[in-house]
Amino acid sequence: MSRREAGRRESRRLERRKKIIQTAQEQFLQNGFSGTSMSQIAERLGGSKATLWTYFSSKEELFRHVVSAASMELQRELTVGLEQSDILEETLLRFCRQFIESVVSQRALALRHVVAAETVRFPEVAQIFFRNAPARLHDLLATILETHMRSGNLRSGDALEAAQVLTSICHGNCFRRAAFGLSKNVEAHEIRADARLAVDVFLRAYGCPGRMSGRLSAKE
Repeated sequence: MSRREAGRRESRRLERRKKIIQTAQEQFLQNGFSGTSMSQIAERLGGSKATLWTYFSSKEELFRHVVSAASMELQRELTVGLEQSDILEETLLRFCRQFIESVVSQRALALRHVVAAETVRFPEVAQIFFRNAPARLHDLLATILETHMRSGNLRSGDALEAAQVLTSICHGNCFRRAAFGLSKNVEAHEIRADARLAVDVFLRAYGCPGRMSGRLSAKE
């Protein structure tokens, strides 16, 4: 077999593996771990269980890969709006709006539910989810907050702890209503209100009077 043929074969295998994970993700998020079978996944794919076994040795292994892929995708969605801005308040508001929009989405809520439901059976799944989504997000946010701490826009402190505080505050009214099924749709104005409240509370705790909306210096 030539190198080119081997490359095409490996590319097809990777594409097939990706398709299996995507299809399994839909089933796990919709039906949970116990309510999903390898037969269902194979049927959705239009293949056989024997094909699945060549990629994943068990439903448990496939589930772990699904959680890993889904949590990494969620992390990418959460960091879309995580960009540095000279204006602190602008940066915080944009991040909080994006964060709240993401955590109240049906897909994010379904992922959290599945992970929480299977934590006792697969404790490593919760660790995979945490490492791929919340932990990475906190690290990226902490880098931005640390820059503003150095510039004097925020009081000096533990930037990672500050990042964790901010995301915790964002799990407010919109998230609680969505998580407990009290509201099927969260309106944009409600997300803006929660984001505004989160920023206000955060700046009361970490802001420096007179500098909260200040610009970073040129050297920053």
